[in-house]
Formats: sequence, C-alpha cells, structure tokens
Amino acid sequence: MHDSLPSDAAVSLRNATKRFGSFTALDSVSLDIRRGEVFALLGPNGAGKTTLISLVAGIARPTSGSVHVLGHDVESEYQLTRRSVGLVPQEINFDPFFTVEEALRFQAGYFGVRLADERLMEILSALGLADKRSANTRALSGGMKRRLLIAKALVHRPPVLFLDEPTAGVDVELRRDLWTYVQKLRAGGTTIVLTTHYLEEAEELADRIGVIKNGSLLLVDEKAALLTRFGRRSVRLVLDRAASQLPQQVLAAGAALAEDGRAVVLTPGQGETISGALSAIAGAGLRVVDVQTREPRLETVIVELLRAKGPLVEKERFAAPEDAVDPSPETALLFAAVGGAIPQPVGPQGPQGAAARVATGAPRLSGLSSTVLAGSPREPIEPSLGAWTLYRKEVKRFLRVPGQTVLSPLITTALYFVVFGYSLGGRLREVDGVPYVRFLVPGLVMLSIINNAFLNTSSSLFIMKLQGTIVDLLVTPLSYLEILFAFVAAACTRALAVGLLTWLTAAFFVGFHLPHPLLAIVAGTLVAASFAAGGLIVALWADKFEQVNFIPTFVITPLSFLGGVFYSASMLPQPFQHLLKVNPIYFMIEAMRYALLGVSDVAPWIGFSLLFVLAAAVIGAGLMLLRRGYKLRS
Repeated sequence: MHDSLPSDAAVSLRNATKRFGSFTALDSVSLDIRRGEVFALLGPNGAGKTTLISLVAGIARPTSGSVHVLGHDVESEYQLTRRSVGLVPQEINFDPFFTVEEALRFQAGYFGVRLADERLMEILSALGLADKRSANTRALSGGMKRRLLIAKALVHRPPVLFLDEPTAGVDVELRRDLWTYVQKLRAGGTTIVLTTHYLEEAEELADRIGVIKNGSLLLVDEKAALLTRFGRRSVRLVLDRAASQLPQQVLAAGAALAEDGRAVVLTPGQGETISGALSAIAGAGLRVVDVQTREPRLETVIVELLRAKGPLVEKERFAAPEDAVDPSPETALLFAAVGGAIPQPVGPQGPQGAAARVATGAPRLSGLSSTVLAGSPREPIEPSLGAWTLYRKEVKRFLRVPGQTVLSPLITTALYFVVFGYSLGGRLREVDGVPYVRFLVPGLVMLSIINNAFLNTSSSLFIMKLQGTIVDLLVTPLSYLEILFAFVAAACTRALAVGLLTWLTAAFFVGFHLPHPLLAIVAGTLVAASFAAGGLIVALWADKFEQVNFIPTFVITPLSFLGGVFYSASMLPQPFQHLLKVNPIYFMIEAMRYALLGVSDVAPWIGFSLLFVLAAAVIGAGLMLLRRGYKLRS
C-alpha cells in the first residue's frame, strides 16, 4: 500500500497525464475513487474518459504522474492491479471462432482461474445467457454481446469494475437490466466506475459525480450534495383561468407566470416552504385547480454548475485537485457537445424513486446470486494457467479451420510432386546424387513450416487488433514473455504438425527413410519459432490486412523459391551462387535437407548455428516490442 494514498481508495490518480504526440488527452488529473462506491465520470466525446480508464486498466501508460489500484502501482505491480480490475469496453468485441462458454473459460484462464461449471452457470444465468452457452459469439444479438462483455469482465471476481458506456446503443429493457445488475454488484462490495452520456443513468446509479472536459477534471462531488446544494424543486400551480399578471405580493414570494398565464411556477430553495406564496395567491383571488411538483434533475444541476463562474464545490479529500481548472461560461456547452444524448426527465423522483425504479428492473437479473458478485471469495489463482490458456486458445483457433491450415498444404504438396517431381524428374533424374523427387522433400517441408508459422501469429494477432478482442488480453496479468511464448508455441505447434504431415505425404512418393530425425525436429522448431516471432512483429506493425499480406507475398515467397527448394546451388552460375548465400531461407532449407537426406551444400554446423542466431534475434525483437507496448499499449 502506498503510504500517501487514502486507505479506503480503490483507485487513485496523482497528476496523471497522458499525451499522444502534441495532443494532451489527460492533463494532470488527481482523483481518489472510494471502495464500494459507484462513481460516474461524465463528459463529452474526447473529454478523456476512456483514456483515464485505459490508464487504470493497463491498456495505456501514463506519460507522467501515477495511477494506483488498491494501493498498488499499475506499472510496477501490474499483475496485482490487473487481477483487481474488470473492464467492460465501450466497443463491442467478440471472437467469431468460439462459443460463449469458450470465451468465458479463456478469459478466466488468462487470469489464472479455472472456471468451474457451477460458477459458469451462475454467471450465464445471471446475465440471461444460459441458453446461449453453446452458441457461437458471432450469432449473438448486440444486447447479448453486451452481456457477454460484462460476463468476461466478472469471471475473475474483480473488486474494481469499469463500465465504459455499457448501455450505448442498447434498448431500454437491457438498460434497465444493467442498472439492476450494477446495484447488485455494488451491494456485493464492488467499486464501479461508470462512464455514460445518459445523465439519467448517472443519476440512477452514481454515488458521486466527476465531470471531465479537454482532459481536465472540472468537478467531483457527491450526487446527493449536488442535487441538494444546486438543484431546485419546481412547483407548478395550474389556475382555473389565465392571469395577465401576478400581484406584487405573489411575485415577492418567488412566483412567475407560465403557459400564457395559465400556470404559476415556484422554485423554492432547499428547506424553503411555499406556504407564503400559496397564501399570497389565495389572497389575490387566484384559484388553483391542480398542483404538480418536479424534483431537481441531475442534467439541470450539471448545466447550472457548468455555467457558474464562482467556486462550484468545497474541495475534500476525494475531490478534484486544488489546482483543478474552474469551469468558465463556455463549459455550459459541455453536455450539448455530448451529441443530444441528455435524456428528458421521465417523471418525478421522490426519496425512494431511484430504488423503486431499480427494483422494477427486468426479472432476468433479479435472481442474481451473491456468489456471482465480485466481492465474493475468489477462486484459487494458478499463475501458469494464463500462458497455457492463451496457447490452447490459439491452437483451437487454427483447428477450427482445418481446411485452410492442414488440408490445403497437403494438397499443395501432392501437386508439387505431380507437377515438379514427375514432370521434371524424368529429365533431372538426380541432383547431387539424390533422386529429384526426393530432393524436393526438404524444401517443401520447410515451406510448409515457414508459411504456417508466420500466418498463425500474424493473422491471429492482427485479427485480435482489428476486432478489438486484443483488449481482453491486454487487461490480463499475463507478462510479455508469457504472451510471446503462447503465440510462438501455438504457431510452432501448427507449423510442425503441418510440416510432419507434409513429410508423410511426400513419403508416400519417395519412401520413409529419415537419416537424422532429431536434427529435423531441431531445424523445424528453430525455423518455426523465427517465423512465428516474425509474424507477431508484422501483426504489431500492420494497420491493415494489405500490410500483413505484403510480407508473405513479396518477401517470404520469393525468398523461398529463390532459396533452393527446386534446385541445388551447384546448378546455378557462380554469381547466383553468391546471391543465394545471402538468403537466410537457403540455409534453413539446407539444414533440413541434411536432416532428411543426409546431404547438404552447406556444412551442417553453419546452417544450424545460423538458425539459432536468427531465432534468438527475431524472438528477442518481438519481446522488446511487446515490452514497449508497440502499437498495443499506447
């Protein structure tokens, strides 16, 4: 626990600043969010809400300042803080390869938690997803996908939950469901940070309100205090006939005409009565036929506060920093900039109004068991489970499309033998003393390993970036080394499996003789690891599919076909032999040729040494980029 932080703070920011180049997204924000409260962070698009959440959840890194969760620094103690945080992102994301159950089990596994069947059903039932357990995530409706995002955020029972605009674009029924759920989570002890453009939602759920604009925190105060201190109750008195003007004694009581004289409106302050105004109205001979009251609403209070020139709230331990910017008159446009999302009042709200409306939420969530809540006892953590889970998920992903990952290379191999082996084999009966059809085998095996290793990591990681599911990985306590290991190991599994099947297919044509099986495994593993790490680097760098496809199409394929797959170096003119020896894929193929055939144009120790150096260099580069958060953690 950091000594200078309040002991009852769940999240603490101290002068937290985040810059993207010359743009300041968050400007010296200091804030403490109490344990067990619902804190609503309000502001227009681009105000800095998601940036603040990203700093806490570990998706982004602060340029300066510090961020703590439950007293632990989010950078130096990231594994502790990320186990304590659950994030429901603003954008809907899903992995189309997996079912709802698989998505939840994978997400729990990333946190080192084995999701028991009982626990799984509790979450699914609580969120109305029980009948979708085996459904593919792509088949879910938008509302169901929102529920799945919440379920994924809760699988590890986080004590701090961030809801980044959880009801954006959803129907009224789901919105009420989520309100009910948030109240139950809070009752279970969870700290909830909510961003929303719907002020009605903030009024319904929040204990405290924070307003942010242009990266600066303008206001932090208790919701009840805001309504009490700045809100005014309005009383509308409907007259039996229109009045042209009010007597002076009625005006003096704070009344005003409205609706072309058919109504009198009073706005008493906190603790003020309207008995004097009623007496004055009666004394003036005006007859009241109906009385309507309206309690203060949060949206009107916030707008009034933002228009104020003087001090807004008394600073307290959990309020904005002493040097926070006081809002100027221009900030009256704050919620107009939200995009018209400010809801109109839906009716009077008495002392029990919020609780009564939440209690009438949709019945699907009303039976939420306390064991589902984040404050419940946690399942035991298995530190090694995270990397193993990511590895299993990546392997299962490529097994879901065996036609592309397994069958296609085998068909290609068979075609190579038919087209090249038997067409050219009649003319090139031997190459370096080896039958030509057999001479082709090492190159075809290595081509299979190279392409599959590269494509597995490059396509998988890039799709995660494109679909937004990379967030599910970034918020977990997995280390950079664990992430790299899982991706590379899964790619090696695919590449070596396809390489083995390629060799078996070729063996039906040339026989099953294998001089150095162990060296074949070593060569295949080193090459697979090199290109798997290379695929990861390309996926980190790429911003669109064309960039991912550029490397295999214009780099790997030409180097492979110019690397001695179909010919020996001795068959080329001397200048081309020199060019061949600057091609790293040539040495890979020759290492495999020695392992599978017992012959090679290159001394075995040279080829295998180069493979070791290349694998170490590319894997090291991939780990360095992950540590830097290159195009992942901004």
